[in-house]
Amino acid sequence: MSEQAPLPPEGTRGRQVRDRDRAFMRWMTRSQLRVMRATGGRLLARMGGHPVLALTTTGWRSGREFSTPVIGIADGDDWLVVASHGGAVSNPRWLRNVVSNPQVRVTVGAGQPVTMRAHILPPEERAEWWPRLAGAYPPYATMQGRTDRELAVVRLTRGAGQT
Repeated sequence: MSEQAPLPPEGTRGRQVRDRDRAFMRWMTRSQLRVMRATGGRLLARMGGHPVLALTTTGWRSGREFSTPVIGIADGDDWLVVASHGGAVSNPRWLRNVVSNPQVRVTVGAGQPVTMRAHILPPEERAEWWPRLAGAYPPYATMQGRTDRELAVVRLTRGAGQT
């Protein structure tokens, strides 16, 4: 696996995420994660026919752990996730966290957390995967159309020596 790609640039066109929007999104994601955990992954754990993963990253500035629900598209034992942020101008905060510290934990449904390595796909590999991802979850194409920021695609892989 090659070296981690830098944080993709932010856009100039797309939805602006204001502080009150960010607070509401934080409340919604925490609520979704609580429901997923409380029901053993039976409720709110699928979107568009795909599992919603609980992606736990380490804050790039604080060092604290943060969990975010993301749609996972399976590729063998790996997962592909899109840093869509709903088509916003800015990258989601979890993306900055994985650039800073690519070791993450992924929980699927009621399963046990698995330590994985997050890797932003380079442009050539992203171009190869994008049609498949947009086909698997059509709202991705809509979100990409809302912004001039290229939505990053992140591969989550079990690393050597990780559980």
